[in-house]
Amino acid sequence: MDNGFLVLSKIGRIAMRWSRPLEGTPKTVTLSKEADGWYVCFSCADVPVQPLPESGQETGIDLGIEAFATLSDGARIFSPGWYRQAQRRLKTAQRRVSRRKKGSIRRRKAVTLLAKAHQKVRRQRVDFHHKAALALVRRYDTIYHEDLQTANMVKNHHLAKSISDAGWRAFLTILAFKAACAGKRSVAVPPAYTSQICSGCGILIAKGLSVRWHPCPECGVSLHRDHNAAKNIERLGQSRRGGVAVAASENRESIGL
Repeated sequence: MDNGFLVLSKIGRIAMRWSRPLEGTPKTVTLSKEADGWYVCFSCADVPVQPLPESGQETGIDLGIEAFATLSDGARIFSPGWYRQAQRRLKTAQRRVSRRKKGSIRRRKAVTLLAKAHQKVRRQRVDFHHKAALALVRRYDTIYHEDLQTANMVKNHHLAKSISDAGWRAFLTILAFKAACAGKRSVAVPPAYTSQICSGCGILIAKGLSVRWHPCPECGVSLHRDHNAAKNIERLGQSRRGGVAVAASENRESIGL
């Protein structure tokens, strides 16, 4: 960096508009071309942590399609569904590209407009992810979530578009980053049977995806399927953390510490 310019080997000096001052020590630089120009991304080491005040609260979150996220206290976060809202506009832009002659200037312009339309949807999604993650980090000290394998989940052709539009994996990456920067914790737990097990008594109640309510015939618990899963995720995360603490305590006693 030199007086507001970026100096790269084999490229030289590049004039830039800086979005904010760099924090930490730059290690790598990534240049990427977007629909509206070129962007530079810095990866820095020794970035100072900016801890948020502790709230003493924990929560589990269940990511879904009906609601983007459901918390263990029953609160729900809804997403607008950016791609589905923009489908008509994207379809029109794609049709315009298809009708233009290949290699023509008009086709190049149509391709640029299509790319900008997709870029807007992507940025709306990322903006929502950042705001939702920041709200959770400010409110809770520890956030438990499912260790989702979205690459396998999008193989379901009936849900692939909705899952991709929600962007769960990108959200969890942002959540983990914001939690680390704020001195909080984001903990992944195995997702198996979290929506099937009753959060009240622990029995297994098999339910298809179309069944959105969890009624337990044993203990009488009746609540939304995602709320039930969020309570199980929080309890599972707390039990795993407690198990580690108990094991450490037993080891200390066995060696006479």
